[in-house]
Amino acid sequence: MRQAELLLRGAVVVSAEAARPLDLAIRGGRIAWLGEPGTGPTCGEVMDLSGLTLLPGLIDGHVHFREPGGHAHKGTYLSESRAAAAGGVTSVLTMPNTVPFCGTREVLAAVRAAAAGRCHVDYGLHFGVTADNLPELIAVDNVPAFKIYMNETTGISSPLCDEALLARLLALGHPVAAHAEGETLDFLLAMHRRYGTGPLYVVHVALAHEVAALRAAKAAGQWVYGEVTPHHLFLDQRDAARLGPFGDMRPTLKKPSDVAALWEALADGTLDTIATDHAPHLRSEKAAASPPPGVAGLQTMLPLLLDAVAAGRLSLRQVVRLTSRNPALIFGLRDKGELRVGAAADLVAVDPHVRETIRDTDQLTQPGWTPFDGRTVVGRVELTWLRGQLIYRSGEVLGEPQGREIPTRSPGG
Repeated sequence: MRQAELLLRGAVVVSAEAARPLDLAIRGGRIAWLGEPGTGPTCGEVMDLSGLTLLPGLIDGHVHFREPGGHAHKGTYLSESRAAAAGGVTSVLTMPNTVPFCGTREVLAAVRAAAAGRCHVDYGLHFGVTADNLPELIAVDNVPAFKIYMNETTGISSPLCDEALLARLLALGHPVAAHAEGETLDFLLAMHRRYGTGPLYVVHVALAHEVAALRAAKAAGQWVYGEVTPHHLFLDQRDAARLGPFGDMRPTLKKPSDVAALWEALADGTLDTIATDHAPHLRSEKAAASPPPGVAGLQTMLPLLLDAVAAGRLSLRQVVRLTSRNPALIFGLRDKGELRVGAAADLVAVDPHVRETIRDTDQLTQPGWTPFDGRTVVGRVELTWLRGQLIYRSGEVLGEPQGREIPTRSPGG
């Protein structure tokens, strides 16, 4: 093979199937070679990763970057993608509840303009569904999923539960990401069973009842996926009482028995992805009389999951499946989410043994706080590469933003 640009040697390389010492070479932003230590090609640069573990860059299928419009003071593509890079997240999919709502081609174009040249990681843009924009859905291009809100949340005061519209939406065959809690999830699963021709992706599952409903739907052969957030895995109602408004999000934090059901669902495959629902708000907003729900999570997700690995609750292979491979497959993100020859060289090197305390002062998200402040974890992100370019190293985001919109499937395509 031709000379590669960079050889990474000495790391334990983790895929969804295995974890073992391998060397990896990069050329042209892609993985050019993967093989036994010491047998690699000639490279222009060699980096020794001894003692570190190499994973595919994480894909966060559920973030809120607040641009364009009236919420940009909470976080921008520039600020929040810095937090992503520091957290080993190399691809993000943004939600449409911006101001104005991303449910027209004009607003979608404005979101693309806000992201272009200002994002340190690659990105995709979910497209929002309203009661009157169905014609728009078949005309937009390159959107990972259509997003529907069936419960109130930030920017959404009129949830969508119209049966006729849902039937038409589910029959389009494009992935549908749904904010549906409790009884609305039961209704949505019944609608999907009757009308669905494509995948249904249920975001931020939080209740044991919702886990049971998803498990039953999967057993019946429905094409459904479930997502869970780190805050619903690592916090519960007791933490909500301690954190006050800084622990308020939608869905709210649940009982310890619900949290236990989520962990069981990760183990048995009922839940398919872990995503942050990264939703930054300023401290002053959270301390106000009517605080908005939501917390940041991009920078803390992987350290929390590494700590769960150290505690024996997850394996590194599970982490790769839940945060890289599965999101890439579900949303049609070509050449993402895997460490294989030909794939994009989106990588994160972690130290799985170091102990570190999460601090507000280290957070790169624009509001600069996290509900996990003061929590000690085992595991730290050391290095992050996007398409072979080092974008984060030991506390510092490097270079100018290199993120691009990710090619994915289009409705009807």
